[in-house]
Amino acid sequence: MLKIAILALHNCFHSSVTGPFDIFSVANLNWKKVADTIDPFCEVRIVLPDLQPVTAFNGLPITSTHTINDKNQFDCIIVPALFGDLGPVLHRRDILNWLMMQHSVGACVCTVCAGAFLAAAAGLLDGRRATTHWALADDFRRRFPAVILKSEKMLIDEGDIITAGGVTAYLDLCLYLVRRFGSSTLASSLTRTLLIDCARQLQSPYSSHAFQKHHGDTAVKQSQNWLEENFAKAVTIRQLAKVAGLGERTFTRRFKKATGDTPSDYVQMLRIEIARKMLETSHDTIDCIVLKVGYEDTSSFRRLFRKHTGLSPSAYRKRFSTISFASAEQP
Repeated sequence: MLKIAILALHNCFHSSVTGPFDIFSVANLNWKKVADTIDPFCEVRIVLPDLQPVTAFNGLPITSTHTINDKNQFDCIIVPALFGDLGPVLHRRDILNWLMMQHSVGACVCTVCAGAFLAAAAGLLDGRRATTHWALADDFRRRFPAVILKSEKMLIDEGDIITAGGVTAYLDLCLYLVRRFGSSTLASSLTRTLLIDCARQLQSPYSSHAFQKHHGDTAVKQSQNWLEENFAKAVTIRQLAKVAGLGERTFTRRFKKATGDTPSDYVQMLRIEIARKMLETSHDTIDCIVLKVGYEDTSSFRRLFRKHTGLSPSAYRKRFSTISFASAEQP
């Protein structure tokens, strides 16, 4: 029987603790049917740093009689998604030591969203591939340069370490664990019982580019503002440098330093983001959107769009169109 510990911490997402608990509880019920046994699939416990309840970021308390000070060994540890300032928890030596100890005696450490920061702080991810929420990727790379971050991935299995991307990736993680340690039949039964279908492999369709504007370089910001109004035009470095009032080489260097992107990459990502918004909110044809964002070759744009989002423009529209949602609500 698989022994699972779900670590509950201050400022965690309540659902990333109670959600997995519910899923594994249902897995136990279904396991008896699919495996024709009276034994449960797993034993799952919510584990606290000490006997004091922790408070989730939404103010809800989480209590348990199990703590990291108990002399228990687990097969899987699930580190929940965390919210807000990660500094305090990343300096909790007792928690980090517990993760390291459990890992050293054979536990598979699994993280959800920002929970990967805790595994990295414990030194469990050095030289390993990992993922976290796409919006936390830059901060993660600054803190843990020794980790091979693949933030475009929804889930990465390194054998004894499994990391999952966003907050709701606990769904993907739980189904994956059920399939890996139970069976495909059990996982399939859960998708039908709980009406979840986690075949997600990439975070790319959900991510958006961070256009840095709070950098203090007024000349560069002036060029960024100009681009927001003129992104569909043919844009040259000379033109942007003139808008910024700088020489071309100086402008290129300062733009990269301020925004983290080259001017050409910035223009490309700006056009992609605007195309995404048009696909979400308009009835415009894809060919029309391509022209509106400054491209003439639809085939090239489709390849570029798929490269950055993981989906074709039509597939992206099908998944994220707000018009589709509005239509579905009408009788």
